[in-house]
Amino acid sequence: MFQVKICGITSLADAQAAADAGADAIGLNFYADSPRFVQQETAREICQRLPQLIKVAVFVNETVTTIG
Repeated sequence: MFQVKICGITSLADAQAAADAGADAIGLNFYADSPRFVQQETAREICQRLPQLIKVAVFVNETVTTIG
């Protein structure tokens, strides 16, 4: 058995498309210099509206305090 994660989600529509396609998890990129950066407010909305998906956060060189 395997699970599928779609990374680089930047909008609720993208997250919904991933869920509709059967993804088990989505990746949310919080590295500001990335073209796939997602705003915290958008990420919060995605998490609230699609609770069935596993969420994986991507950070680059952040402190535990910032992430937590």
